[in-house]
Amino acid sequence: MDPFVIKVPVEQLDELRVAILDDDNTHPVRTTNKYEAFRFHFAGGNIIGYTSGKVVANNPETVGILKRAAQSLEQVTDTTITLGSDETGKGEWLGPLTVAAVGLNEEQAAYLRSIGVMDSKDISPRMIGELAYEIEDNSIAVATVLVSPITFEQRLRELHEEGKNLNDLLVWGHVKVLEEAHDKIKSDGDLRIIVDEFAAEKTEEMIGRVFDLDRVELVQMHRAEVMTAVAAASIMARDLRDDWIDKKSGDLGYELEGMTISEALERDELTEFAKVSYLKK
Repeated sequence: MDPFVIKVPVEQLDELRVAILDDDNTHPVRTTNKYEAFRFHFAGGNIIGYTSGKVVANNPETVGILKRAAQSLEQVTDTTITLGSDETGKGEWLGPLTVAAVGLNEEQAAYLRSIGVMDSKDISPRMIGELAYEIEDNSIAVATVLVSPITFEQRLRELHEEGKNLNDLLVWGHVKVLEEAHDKIKSDGDLRIIVDEFAAEKTEEMIGRVFDLDRVELVQMHRAEVMTAVAAASIMARDLRDDWIDKKSGDLGYELEGMTISEALERDELTEFAKVSYLKK
């Protein structure tokens, strides 16, 4: 089987180590290099925790132990719902810009983390679709928006004419999915919104037009994907983009993924699948 990987905040590594140790089946063994925080052995397999926060198990028995331990890290302590958003495709010439928001309670966050939900950049393409299905089935709310390459170019031109830039388009996308996801949440509990930090003042201003920030906690942070709701949103955004590229490849009759820029420039349908302004830099 392929190794099973999860990622936890570095500050929770020791808590996870203790949770694994609480399982009667585990046997701690000596780490083999400076990058390992801990190592356990059971039934011919290993659980290895790395100082980066990644934790790997490599057989069904150790995977089960790791999943149980990871779920124990986040016990439900209040009614706070975390709403996270993320985007993909903003820096790639191929395909659309996609943005997603996911709302989770603490129990859902614990489960999704335990099955490998982390920043989509750290997940193989094969796993993205499987995890997206799990997120859809184990979240309070999911909302997505897709900006096709043609619309992306049109909106970017309009923004430039107004003295604005790509960040304005990103803020619009994040606010749109956050609002749509929030509309699906039927709860009077506390709400926390977490987004990756970019154009911080502009983001806070735009979110503040939709949410009462005296009642809603807004967190802007670098590498926000360490938070499960944001990681889940990154997976949903990537799954949507990947699906669009697959369908467009079928419509056009040739494979887009892996196409070089020189190959793309030879296609009459270039504007249908590429952010053309990115190819002119």
